[in-house]
Amino acid sequence: MSKAERTESGAATSGRKVTLRDVARRAGVHVSTASRALDEGRSGRIGPATIERVRSAAAELGYSRDLLASGLKRGETKTIGVVVADLDNPHNAPVIRGIAAGLEAADFVPLVAETAESRERFERVLTHLTQRRIDALITSAAHLDGAEILGRLVRPETPVVLAIRSLPGTDYDAVVHDDTTGGSLAAQHLVSLGHRRLAQLAGPADIDTFVRRADGFSRAVVAAAREEVSLPGRGSAAPDFEEGRRLMERLLDLSDRPTAVFAPTDVMAVGALDAIAGRGLRCPEDISVVGYNDIPMSRYVSPPLTTIELPSEELGAAAARMALAAIANPEEAGGRLVKLPASLVARRSTGPVA
Repeated sequence: MSKAERTESGAATSGRKVTLRDVARRAGVHVSTASRALDEGRSGRIGPATIERVRSAAAELGYSRDLLASGLKRGETKTIGVVVADLDNPHNAPVIRGIAAGLEAADFVPLVAETAESRERFERVLTHLTQRRIDALITSAAHLDGAEILGRLVRPETPVVLAIRSLPGTDYDAVVHDDTTGGSLAAQHLVSLGHRRLAQLAGPADIDTFVRRADGFSRAVVAAAREEVSLPGRGSAAPDFEEGRRLMERLLDLSDRPTAVFAPTDVMAVGALDAIAGRGLRCPEDISVVGYNDIPMSRYVSPPLTTIELPSEELGAAAARMALAAIANPEEAGGRLVKLPASLVARRSTGPVA
């Protein structure tokens, strides 16, 4: 670049920020043409040679589009709030990855926050995101009282997409897994191996996902004329490693313990495996275990975990597409449901009843 060119752009001599007008001048086009050429969504009516010339000029000058400013002109901040329950849960990483990848192509970015399964934190996070004027909200952290919270704290014009966890009786858009079938597949697999006394580690009773998985499992056990061993009450803590171990130890304390157990998350299943090993028992020789989600860890624990596959990244991408569609066409938002199919991945944590 010559001294004259640097002076003309203003970038090298004055130290000021390179503007769109600088790019247009360098490319020899009108400012509006440069703006459209740099916007994937609006460049369709511009010739490829012009687009290339404008983008080359932008690269040479070090120009960076102000996505927020351009979005605000259209009433957008180019941000999507993403609220998850627990960032420690390895199941959430591919969900967020799928959301981020789905938003990136449209120049949107996610603002990610976690609730740690706390109602108070859920309310606080929603308040902060609303104040930042997010264009839509994707959440996988809703409990069954979430509809009241969302209705009170999220602006009516802000689209909401429920991911993984649904809210029955509401008209929010949702991308979920076929949890009822997933629970049923777990029970059918164990029944096919000859198990007659089966149990499940109960997840939180105020989260629809766990209610549906438990219901699918119980219905399949009844349909197969098998016995489901139950513990008093339902799980109330977070569905994590410690809760899985705690509930498994309670089952192991029974005088006539089950020979097969279903955990509604892989993390809980890993906790169950730890409790089984801690009692000097073997899996699956003494007790078979089935998890849910098929997180990467499930392949590498000992023994490798039989589980229900939930395509987390695909689910996240579908939630992103739904949120973007709601932003583009608000009149079509609400009440749409995408349900991804369940399938069982058989590994070595399940085997024939002894």
